[in-house]
Amino acid sequence: MSTDAHFAPPAAVSRRGTSAARRVLLAGVGFAVLFIGGVLLSSLLGTGTYPSPLDSEAAAASYFAANRGTVLTQGIAHVLAAVPLAMFAGAVGNRPARAAGWTAAAALAASGLLNVAIGALDFTGDTLHTLHYLTFLAGGQLHVPLLGILVAAGTRARAATAPRWTTALGLVAAGLAVLSLVSFATEAAMLLLPLGRFTAILWIVITAVRTRRGK
Repeated sequence: MSTDAHFAPPAAVSRRGTSAARRVLLAGVGFAVLFIGGVLLSSLLGTGTYPSPLDSEAAAASYFAANRGTVLTQGIAHVLAAVPLAMFAGAVGNRPARAAGWTAAAALAASGLLNVAIGALDFTGDTLHTLHYLTFLAGGQLHVPLLGILVAAGTRARAATAPRWTTALGLVAAGLAVLSLVSFATEAAMLLLPLGRFTAILWIVITAVRTRRGK
């Protein structure tokens, strides 16, 4: 604690703590809302499901041609979601969590920007296929394991004060997310990406809410 904080009136210290906890809540919930909102918009407004790089090039090209506005909207939502994720990582309180969280936020922003490019510009052929793959790589295979490291470090930092079920959720989420690295080697591990991603988001929201409540 700094010298100023040490000699500050208790009420001032309390207000700063409340303000910081409020920022953690807004960051954690904001990240979840923006990310999941982008996915839901893609599902509700699109004329199909956002394609996987494992789908045929023709199917992906057909989807992007018919859903440019939807892809653009999802990309913008995910670029915006990277901002509160970076804020949450900065508030977690230890260096590994901050490093992993900020890198995860950068990967998510890169994925979102690539979707913005796909939606805004008329790419076709090999260029479209490459951008589509890079979007998946940045927003999935890179972002999710880094999100897992953020959750693992945050869970460890809070293990002494958090309830056991929260710690268990964090360990499971981190394990699934980090294990999704296996998806680089085999398509059979692709399921670990959404499992790790959404359990990690759940831990982030719960942790943000508990921080705001002072628990």
